[in-house]
Amino acid sequence: MNGALMLEIAAKLPPGALVGGEDRALAHAAVRTGGARFVAREADMIWSNGRIAGWRETRRAVEAVASAPNTGNGWFEAGPPGALICQEGVNCGFTLPAFAQAVEQFTVAVIYRSEGEAKTLASIFTGQANNMIFLSESEGTILAKDKANTVEVSLPVTEAGRAKLVVLAYDGRSLRLSCGEREAVVAANVPGMDHPADFFIGCRSNRTGLAKTLGQARLHEVIFWPDRALSSSTAVEDVAALAALERHFRWAY
Repeated sequence: MNGALMLEIAAKLPPGALVGGEDRALAHAAVRTGGARFVAREADMIWSNGRIAGWRETRRAVEAVASAPNTGNGWFEAGPPGALICQEGVNCGFTLPAFAQAVEQFTVAVIYRSEGEAKTLASIFTGQANNMIFLSESEGTILAKDKANTVEVSLPVTEAGRAKLVVLAYDGRSLRLSCGEREAVVAANVPGMDHPADFFIGCRSNRTGLAKTLGQARLHEVIFWPDRALSSSTAVEDVAALAALERHFRWAY
């Protein structure tokens, strides 16, 4: 018999079932669950006079604008994988103003590289008179806590220099933090979060100064879900979105 035989399967596979489809599967999952996904790609950077002035969400649905102290301080590294470079002691952050009308629950996921001193990775800020929940890395520890010091949760980070996926979720009853195979959960009813909230990438707020909260990191991807706590949810679409994120990280990074 000449030629090769081809086996055909009369069935449709779900998105991402084949290696190489993980990015597409995550994109679909983010759309279904209302996530805003920022990937460090040159096409998604907004440039002004040679400096990065904003970061477009992958579907171009929203744009994160440079925080007030960020005057084009970060820079883009093509990779692969691409990265937004944050400098130590310098505000290189971005913000989504009023991204949530009230913070009843949320999830933030960050894929990044650092040497253990990324400092602030993301924050959810409801105003100077209210509160803030921030995610940071320092001295080899990932920490999530609120500005009012009512709750905090942390995990050790042992693989400096390698890509890490950190997921922080708040559901109004608990704060959940995961990194790799580790997860930590604390009971939490964080005060002052039921207000319009700005979501920040790479910094805590629009305040100048705060140099000690700003570290060195390569940000590959940031995803915000402003009204879903994926880590504690049992909803089918939420479980699927978290699984798609973990699979994408495993194969792409």
